[in-house]
Amino acid sequence: MSENGLPSLLDRHWAESVLAIGAVIIAAVSLWVGFDSERTNRELVASASWPFVGFYSTSAQNSTSSVRSFELINQGIGPAKLESFELFWKGRAQSSPWQLLHTCCAPDKSEALLHDQDLGTSSDEGIVLRAGEKLSIMTYTRTAGNAAIWDALESRFVGNLSVRYCYCSVFNECWLINARFGEQRDLNPPRVRACPEPAVRYDNNH
Repeated sequence: MSENGLPSLLDRHWAESVLAIGAVIIAAVSLWVGFDSERTNRELVASASWPFVGFYSTSAQNSTSSVRSFELINQGIGPAKLESFELFWKGRAQSSPWQLLHTCCAPDKSEALLHDQDLGTSSDEGIVLRAGEKLSIMTYTRTAGNAAIWDALESRFVGNLSVRYCYCSVFNECWLINARFGEQRDLNPPRVRACPEPAVRYDNNH
């Protein structure tokens, strides 16, 4: 304080410095709160759009036939973009359901398999699975004509049939899954930056 009762230059400078520092601290806190709120909102939106695609085998029977199906099911709460799908028999990539049956169960009937009307297939890449939606990769109905092949697949696929597929959320968060029938499922598959290009694509169109 100066002799005439007015704040000295030093006092005023100190007060201004304190106010400036306080303003900087308040601005920094506000910035952090805003950033944290935005990050939290992004995480909430992402979690509300989280997909989880599993690969399953189902069977059905009636009085005249038995059906074995292999399906992808989106058990998450958001849509899943299926970017790639590979199928293996004993670690060897199969290019189609017909090659799978030829490899596993009918090495001498490759031509006949192409005309088997009891083998159902569907598209398996470049599609979007809604939450709760399933996609049948392969459906095989047992008949008198294909009983030997069907029975061979039925008795051998556990432990021998495996898949690798990659899917992404609407925010382009991607997951790569490796699964083999007979092994425990991975409920926390690894995240990847982008889905890898398969060496041998599984194609239902040939």
